[in-house]
Amino acid sequence: GWIPLGSQEAEKNKKAMEIVSEKKYRQHPDKLKFTSLMDSLPMVLAQTNATQMNDHLYREAWEKDKTKIHMMPDLPELLLAKTNAINISKKKYRSAMEEDKKKGYDLRVDAISIKAARASRDIASDYKYRHNYEKDKGKMVGFRSLQDDPKLVHFMHVAKMQSDREYKKDYEKTKTKYHTPVSMLSVMAAKVAQAAISNTNYKHLIHKYFLLPDAMNLQLAKNISQIGRA
Repeated sequence: GWIPLGSQEAEKNKKAMEIVSEKKYRQHPDKLKFTSLMDSLPMVLAQTNATQMNDHLYREAWEKDKTKIHMMPDLPELLLAKTNAINISKKKYRSAMEEDKKKGYDLRVDAISIKAARASRDIASDYKYRHNYEKDKGKMVGFRSLQDDPKLVHFMHVAKMQSDREYKKDYEKTKTKYHTPVSMLSVMAAKVAQAAISNTNYKHLIHKYFLLPDAMNLQLAKNISQIGRA
């Protein structure tokens, strides 16, 4: 039904909501009004801990002292550090070359390095390599046979040396002409082994019979054979 504001039921419900309200039941500590003494034991302890844990205060003395360190110029560690810096310095490493580049250089035509470079170039040049061949290519006339031309003889000899057929010719001729001495140890051993396993000499007949054509047992055997055939 309709409940007017300010009625007994409305006030009762409002009071019940305030009682069960979690917000009003749990009050935040920041809203509590209290005063802490600065010289109290917990406050002093908290200030001391904060000072000890402060990184800025911890490094303050070192930050001040690290810019006021004085080292003797002849200290061995300092001299060693300077020497190492010079040794690993790229600028110092290239300083002599840079100075020579500024002065320029005088390289003569007959210098040993120039002559060596030219000789290497001529050796590696394909044009120089084929120059004499191209020059003499149309002038090889007047020889009666190939044997009269020393260059062609040399080329044929090189071709034979490089030929795989010529390389294997002697081997192909001799590979079917293998000769084994009769008294060779392996041959003798093979003969002994063959004689040991041969069936020819293994069986020996005890007796050899010789029968005359008119022998009685021979005639009897012939008659029995003829009867068996009939």
